[in-house]
Amino acid sequence: MSPEELNKHLSEFTLNESGKENTKTLIEYFDYAGVRFPRYINEYWTSKQRQNNPIHEISYRACYKAELPRFFISLLSKEKEVIYDPFCGRGTTVIEAALLNRNIIANDINPLSIILSKPRLFIPLLNDIEDRLNQIRFRKKLKAEIDLSMFYHPETESEIVSLRNYLKRKNEDEDYIDDWIRMVATNRLTGHSKNFFSVYTLPPNQAVTQDRQIKINKVRNQKPEYKNVKLIILKKTRDLIKGLNQNLIFQLKNIGLKANYLNCDARFTHNLKSNSVQLTVTSPPFLNIVNYIEDNWLRCWFNNIDAKSVSRKITVTKKVED
Repeated sequence: MSPEELNKHLSEFTLNESGKENTKTLIEYFDYAGVRFPRYINEYWTSKQRQNNPIHEISYRACYKAELPRFFISLLSKEKEVIYDPFCGRGTTVIEAALLNRNIIANDINPLSIILSKPRLFIPLLNDIEDRLNQIRFRKKLKAEIDLSMFYHPETESEIVSLRNYLKRKNEDEDYIDDWIRMVATNRLTGHSKNFFSVYTLPPNQAVTQDRQIKINKVRNQKPEYKNVKLIILKKTRDLIKGLNQNLIFQLKNIGLKANYLNCDARFTHNLKSNSVQLTVTSPPFLNIVNYIEDNWLRCWFNNIDAKSVSRKITVTKKVED
């Protein structure tokens, strides 16, 4: 699509929702670095659509709905072309691109991004996941080296620590089944429904501090009940894969085998070749609002990530210019 064709499409676009008056596109212009850019203002997608594939449904701080990248990827690229997200987060852009049969490059300075996004391109069989979980020795009376009693029943904590220890031992020898289990478990650490490992806490896109959770427990007059880690992982797996058929699973795997996953400063991705990307769809880090490390401290602990080291690499600023 040429710039002229794109301008015409966006200028004349209407969402055509039933029972709703179509809105006209407003076009504003802004200058940056001596270049004038158009800004198109209209409704181009809506949360009412809710058409995103369930494979997207893992929580992460400040993530967006899959309808947004789908709109741009469908409009501005063709199948097999390369879609890039330099701030990948939970992987919404690259997962949606793979579902649309585009090749992908993903980058994020936070190593949690690869843990949460890459496994969803390699979908294990449910029976294989169950067999692997049954092979793991879930010991009793294990405790974490930090106090997690405000989040978990002692037996649940022991199961989480057992799983963490197993994955730590596997490390470089992890296969795609272990990667899937790690991804789902990382996503189930805390939340506000019975399908999380923890007692009721804040929405699962962030982990509160221990002190804050103690206050939540007191206000709600609650204490952690036992949660079966294996069963919750299997339940979440069923929810994630229910929108996939064998053709899509095969397609995701083929895209995953060619995918390029980076853990770099977005300014210095020197191993990406010039003109190798057809389209970039991204959401840059929020300005001084989201603390990507503090909100993920429990996920970092589970995955043996040095949160302080990662924190020093993440830019937190109040100004776009900075």
